[in-house]
Amino acid sequence: MRFPLAAIGALAAVLCAVAVRAEEPVPEQAASLRQPGYAFEYPRILSQQRLFGVAHGISLLTAACRALPEFAQTAADSYVAWRTRQQPALDAADSDLSEYYFGTGPTDRQTLARTMQLRDALDYPPDSTELKAACATLPDALQRQRYDLVERFRLEELMARVVAAVAVEVLDRHCRERFADVERQIHAARHALWQEINAPALQQASAMLASAWPEDAPAATFADWLAALHRETRAGGTLADCRDFSAALKRPETALRNVFGMPPPPLPSPSPQ
Repeated sequence: MRFPLAAIGALAAVLCAVAVRAEEPVPEQAASLRQPGYAFEYPRILSQQRLFGVAHGISLLTAACRALPEFAQTAADSYVAWRTRQQPALDAADSDLSEYYFGTGPTDRQTLARTMQLRDALDYPPDSTELKAACATLPDALQRQRYDLVERFRLEELMARVVAAVAVEVLDRHCRERFADVERQIHAARHALWQEINAPALQQASAMLASAWPEDAPAATFADWLAALHRETRAGGTLADCRDFSAALKRPETALRNVFGMPPPPLPSPSPQ
């Protein structure tokens, strides 16, 4: 991971304090349809969870800075400007997370924050060096790409497409070794068709990421990240798993244009006997 500029580091350190400790109770509220943890299996929701957490942390930090006379005005002004720029991303996160957790339209942000087990205040006392450093750098930090949620969401969708494409290629190699002749031929035809259909989306995502690689990305360049992704992506599974994978290549949800879609609603809980 590349180290951000020092001015960003102070803010980032404070935002890390937003997550709730595991032992803290969650206040009573409307029942969530999902578990509160990160949705690693759903790229769009995982991205929205991260972006919502960043926005929530910035909101808490701004509130703390406004309590300090020397930072009150600059914190308020920079936050209002940042919030205006990020409103489309914030509205989308509210909508997606509300649907994911509650199956409804936009829910108020306090309810979402409690559901995600985020803190409602920072732990830093008003006279702490860490808080003052973060408040001093807040206006400049909010101008950085790191806190441009609209752009981050766009880039994370592109990255999700590349990750999915690499996973398909790794699974393809794994499963070809397990299929017998006829199944291997059928799978090869399915995979070739999948590649043909998805090549434009993969090429577009790769080109856009190469030209606008995030400053806080997990590698110095897109090429470095892609090489690491190929090295670190592993495949496993039984012959039955490979058959499921091969059949899935025919379905719309495996198309790269759909990997950032909303997840299906959860199955209803079984009725008590």
